[in-house]
Amino acid sequence: MPLHPSFQECRAYVAAHLHHQTKYHPKQAKRLPAITISRQTGARAHSIGMKLQAALREDAPEGSVPWTLFDENLVKKVLEDHQLPADLEKFMPDDAVNEYEGAVNELLGRHPSLWTLFEKTVSTIVQLSRMGHSIIVGRGGNEITRGFHNVINVRLIGSKEQRIRHLVVTHGMELAYAKKFVKGEDAARRRFLKQHFDADINDPERYDIVINTDHLEDDAVVEMLAAAIRRMG
Repeated sequence: MPLHPSFQECRAYVAAHLHHQTKYHPKQAKRLPAITISRQTGARAHSIGMKLQAALREDAPEGSVPWTLFDENLVKKVLEDHQLPADLEKFMPDDAVNEYEGAVNELLGRHPSLWTLFEKTVSTIVQLSRMGHSIIVGRGGNEITRGFHNVINVRLIGSKEQRIRHLVVTHGMELAYAKKFVKGEDAARRRFLKQHFDADINDPERYDIVINTDHLEDDAVVEMLAAAIRRMG
């Protein structure tokens, strides 16, 4: 299994949807399910997402649209959707955009602005969710898709000790750096949700399923999420 889903897989996903839509009348087809994953840093969202993609593809009927993970490749999908230069990727962190950064961005004449890039990210996530068979990690996907009946919103959490240990063991980070990284990334994601959606990322009521990954292997989490998708039909 590749370490990261490729952008070519994203292209293939869209192409499969276009082919799929030529076979079925929109009014006759039930909207396909989708999943958003919000995560604490080090709660293994990427490895779980990759294994979930594989499990759901195996479950899916032959010829159906392939389940596709949109994780690190989501920003590239946003830029392609809106015909934007690839070098804008570095200006799209999973963090809040403060007023100072926004003002500097405008003064430098960077187009589109950081605020516009966020709006285009929302547009792409809405499109992927409505198309279905997508696993969308981060970027406020749970808030963007609130009220979408075909979407399951998931939150992955864990104790700080276990999440730090995961980064040290699996990603080879030094302990001191892993502690700093977890603290910084968690804070950035809290800011992102608060600024853009006025939401508390740690509020369990904003999710359909909250899973503590401390005592569950990836496969156990995948089995739980796949079962929830099956119940959606």
